[in-house]
Amino acid sequence: MMHRARRAAAVGVLGLAAVGLAACTSGPPTPTDPVLAKGQQIYNNRCQACHGPSGEGLTAPAFYGIAERMTLEQHEAVIAQGRDGTRMPAFADSLSQDDIEAVARYEREVIGVRN
Repeated sequence: MMHRARRAAAVGVLGLAAVGLAACTSGPPTPTDPVLAKGQQIYNNRCQACHGPSGEGLTAPAFYGIAERMTLEQHEAVIAQGRDGTRMPAFADSLSQDDIEAVARYEREVIGVRN
């Protein structure tokens, strides 16, 4: 009987920990602007593994203040062409120009000001 109580308590603690972890690692809510929503979808599939769910930077730079560091055109060029000497790949062959613009805008307008 005591063993079951300990197991139930352990399962409860693990469940709460999982909920807490999910809350800490989730990104921003889906934007209402369709271009930003598209950018978020692309970001979640292509970018967040390195840049983090909220753009906080894991193994790649954070996006906070990105609009002050480079123009939109420069930002789109980095996404399209990648960055030599870094792990940033080029996406010009796998994303359309509209997709590149959408993800750049999402990074600048949503997560770049959120952190």
